[in-house]
Amino acid sequence: MEIGDLITDLVFNVAVLFVMMVPGIVMKLTKLVPDGFGKGISNLVLYIAQPILIVAAYASCKSRFVDIWQNILMVFLLSIIAHVLFALVAMNLFRWTPDGKRRILRMVTIFANAAFMGIPLIEAILGAEAAIYASIYNITYNLFLWTLGVFLCTRNSDEDVDGDGDADLDDDLKVIKSHVKSKEISIVKVLLHPVTIASVIGLIILVTGANTAIGSNLASANPNIFVEFFMECLTMIKALVAPLSMVVIGLRLADVDFRGLFSDLNMYLFLGLRHLALPIVFVGIAKLLILVGVPISNECLIVATILAATPAASSATMFAEKYDCDAGYASKLVTVSTILSILTMPLIVMLAQL
Repeated sequence: MEIGDLITDLVFNVAVLFVMMVPGIVMKLTKLVPDGFGKGISNLVLYIAQPILIVAAYASCKSRFVDIWQNILMVFLLSIIAHVLFALVAMNLFRWTPDGKRRILRMVTIFANAAFMGIPLIEAILGAEAAIYASIYNITYNLFLWTLGVFLCTRNSDEDVDGDGDADLDDDLKVIKSHVKSKEISIVKVLLHPVTIASVIGLIILVTGANTAIGSNLASANPNIFVEFFMECLTMIKALVAPLSMVVIGLRLADVDFRGLFSDLNMYLFLGLRHLALPIVFVGIAKLLILVGVPISNECLIVATILAATPAASSATMFAEKYDCDAGYASKLVTVSTILSILTMPLIVMLAQL
């Protein structure tokens, strides 16, 4: 795809996603929805529609596993680099802010909306094969979210756990061990996450060649009615992901009180890091890897760049509510980040393609 076409498609699809927020805003402002409605929709997207979107991407992929396994590994590598980079920077900043806000600022800087917004966006712009790579990226995202994310929301970095007069690495390790024992931090949650399960099912489809069999069947003069019915069901359900996830953001946007937000200097630092500085550094690292011979295809670079440049994760708000952090502040930052991304995402992708 030419760079001009890619940027046009990206801007167009991001704009469409933003319009999909409007029904959520209208319903909330006119009180057409009960309390908990947004959480119910989120669960529908997370546990049903999004996994089906991922499985449908694998089933619709026209490539064989032997042709794309290297791309899968490269996206996995890039996803680790992105999360480590964002985490290293965020964990060393915002030390001057109050504890509750510091946790939120670090959360929204590290974690992007790579699932709810990223996967349907990638699928719409680049197709089923690219959506496979997006699902692989999100395995790393969930690994970091359910380990570092939980730690961030529950650990006061100024807390002296062992009572020796100094908050240090030993204190951090003790907090982590306590959370592992209480199952707050759990690899099992990562392995049983809907995106991970859907990705494993998809990989089985690829490895066994079921996707090529499905494609051949649908392309034949008389396709099997059951295969056709199965794929049509997947197609219709996966179409729920983009509109419903944005409706949820719209519901939250309608509740946000923006008074005093734009005088918050920490917000500008977060936006500069999340939307410009860190994605640009990530692209630079990826380019260096390509220069030294690492086989990162252009499609892998585009997918990883778009996902790294997506706005702050809506899960930051959910984690803030779950662990009694500043959920209102998290909602404000996620909302502003989401609005800003319509301008910054195309810019970052353009830089990646230069």
